Amino acid sequence: MNMPLIRILALVFLASMALACGGATKGMPRGWPDLVLASDTHCPDVAGRYFDSSEPITFLMAKRRVAFDNVEADWAYFELAGHADSALTVTVVFRDSVERTGTMRKGTEYDGDYYCSDGWLRVAGSGGPSRWASEVRDQDFYPKRHAVRLAPNEDGALVARLDFTDYAEITVWCGDGCKGVPIPGTFDTRSVWTMAEKFDPDLPPPVARARQRVAEQTAADLERAKADRVWQQNDEAENGPPDPERDAVRKRALSALVPGMLLQGVGPNANGWHLSVEFDELHQLEAYMTRLNGSGPVAELRIAPLYRTRTTQGRWTDVVFIRYEP
Repeated sequence: MNMPLIRILALVFLASMALACGGATKGMPRGWPDLVLASDTHCPDVAGRYFDSSEPITFLMAKRRVAFDNVEADWAYFELAGHADSALTVTVVFRDSVERTGTMRKGTEYDGDYYCSDGWLRVAGSGGPSRWASEVRDQDFYPKRHAVRLAPNEDGALVARLDFTDYAEITVWCGDGCKGVPIPGTFDTRSVWTMAEKFDPDLPPPVARARQRVAEQTAADLERAKADRVWQQNDEAENGPPDPERDAVRKRALSALVPGMLLQGVGPNANGWHLSVEFDELHQLEAYMTRLNGSGPVAELRIAPLYRTRTTQGRWTDVVFIRYEP
């Protein structure tokens, strides 16, 4: 066997190995734990409890499966129970412990709620993923087909890959609406990856943790800015000279914050102070009030009326009145 032929065979072997090993995880975000796919034609083990989040996977596996009365209700987690090789039960648990339950029936690509192939659990139908088509659409790519694949990873989280496929086509008939025949060799697929973390009752939701990291970074940037003389001059011109009492109240208010909350402002009001706060869920505000009450001798503590509202991002904002004892 001559050397050129050996090189060709080696390249073919390496290419085939790369496809076999990397096909399932192609495009998966760096740092995500490895997937745990099923063998043969079996379904992966997706049973478990997962954090509710704004991720597409939460909508596809829970929110579209379970009827609930109040779209503003705070979720704790969703749970998948049963063996996917037969059927799955979907349960959504709210922060007030109210539960809603639905079912998912195994079928085929054309019947049922899901089916399994290549080690993945595949969500049947294309209606769900289409709402995220805009994430990959551009002037040269218009998704015409959609697919969803799900599998657990080594950390116990649930991972989904949303595939969007575009292709050139030949229009053959427009009598009752134009129909296109795909042209072989023109297919192009782009994927969106989404993950639902394994539920841990001792951890705040992923969205709250992400916002907390942003808040901490913003606070660190602000502290660095305060050291700049120009910033100090502008702050004094806008807010007046430093107020030691307000700074002390702000420090107490910050120390009482629970993960996921933001302190937007502190201002004097009627012999006390107004604390403007932003948060994800109402139970965070309840915990904050408890912690404030223990932040020093408190003469009066209450939620100021008529201030509560929602931001455009869906977060709560509210104002707390506090008056410390002299």
